[in-house]
Amino acid sequence: MESDEKFVPADFYAEIGAERKEEHALRQDLVRGLKDYYETAYGYDKYGAETIFMLPERMHQPYIYGFALLRILHDRRISSATKVGAAQRALQVLTYGADGGLPYGLFAALHVLAENGRLSASDLRYALVVSAGDSDPFRGIDKPWMLRFFRWLVANGDLPAAERLFWAHSIIARHGEQPAAAKLIDVLMASEETPVEDRRELCQAWVHFRQPRLLVVEPESDDTQRGALVAEHMRFWVAHAPSWPSSGMVRLGIVWLARLGENLYDLLQAYIGFADTYAEQVHGAVVQVLTEHHDSLSQAQVKSIIEQGLRLTGSSPTRRKFYRLGADLYGAEYLERANTDTAGSVRQWAARQKQKLS
Repeated sequence: MESDEKFVPADFYAEIGAERKEEHALRQDLVRGLKDYYETAYGYDKYGAETIFMLPERMHQPYIYGFALLRILHDRRISSATKVGAAQRALQVLTYGADGGLPYGLFAALHVLAENGRLSASDLRYALVVSAGDSDPFRGIDKPWMLRFFRWLVANGDLPAAERLFWAHSIIARHGEQPAAAKLIDVLMASEETPVEDRRELCQAWVHFRQPRLLVVEPESDDTQRGALVAEHMRFWVAHAPSWPSSGMVRLGIVWLARLGENLYDLLQAYIGFADTYAEQVHGAVVQVLTEHHDSLSQAQVKSIIEQGLRLTGSSPTRRKFYRLGADLYGAEYLERANTDTAGSVRQWAARQKQKLS
C-alpha cells in the first residue's frame, strides 16, 4: 500500500500512551517486528542491523505494523495499558479492501482488547467485517489466544446469537484444516449461549455443502465512519457466507447432529452409504457416532450399521474402523471376519489384534 506517510516512533509512543521507561522495549519490538516481516516476506533478515532505519518507511503500513504489534503484545516489559493502546491502534489503521490494509495477527489485538474489557460490540463487528475476506483469520495468533478469543466471541451477548454463529461459521470455514480446527468446532457446538436449533442448522449446512440459513439482522448505520462501513459491507459478507466446508466441518457436523438430539438411527442410515466428497470422513463420523451413542440404539440397529460399513468398498481404513468397533462391542468374531477382508492391510491388522489377545 503506497503512501507518503512516515512512521515516527516518538509519535507512536505518545499515541498508545506508553510510559517513558517502556520506550526502549517498544523500539526493540518495532525493529524485531519489522525483521519478522522481512523473514516472512523474503525468507531472510533483509536489512540486518540497518532495519531500524526502515521503520519510518515501512511501519506505517497496517500489515507490517501487525508483526510489531505481536511482539509488543507478548512482551512482559510492556504494561497492560500500553498493550491495549497498541491493540487499539490496530483498529485505527485498518483499511478495508486495501492491499496490506489488514494488520498481521489482527485477532491477537482483538483478543487483548476483549480480555481487558475494551472491545465494544461495534468495534468487534467493524473488525470482523473488515477482515471477512481474510483467508487465514488466525494468522500470527497462538492456539491458547485463538481459543480464548473464539470462546469469548461465541459467548458475547453484545451481539445477537445468529450473528455470532454466522461469524463463527465464517471464521471456522476460513481457518480450514489448520491446527485446532476441530477444537473451534467443538467450542461453537457446545456453546449454551446460542440456540440449539441454530447450531443444528450450521451442522446441516456443513454436511449438505450449503450456506447456513441464519436470521442475521444487519445493523443500521450510525453517525460514525466505522458504523457506516459496517452498514454498507456487512450484508455482502452475510450474503456470501462460505458454503464449501472443510472435511473436518463435515465430519464433526454429523457427530454434533447426534449430540444435539437428531434421531440417531435415521442419521446413521442417511450417511452410512455416502459416496461423494469427503466420504471417508463421513464414514468416520458414523463410526464415532456409533461409538458414542451405541447404548441409545438396539443391538440390531448397531449391527445393521456395522454390517453396512463392512461392505464399503472405497476405503480399507474405513472398514478397519468398523471391524474394530464390532470387535470392541461384540467380541472377536469381527476379528475373524477381518481375516478374510479383501485388503491385505486389514488382514494384517486383524492378525496383530488377535496376537495381542492371545
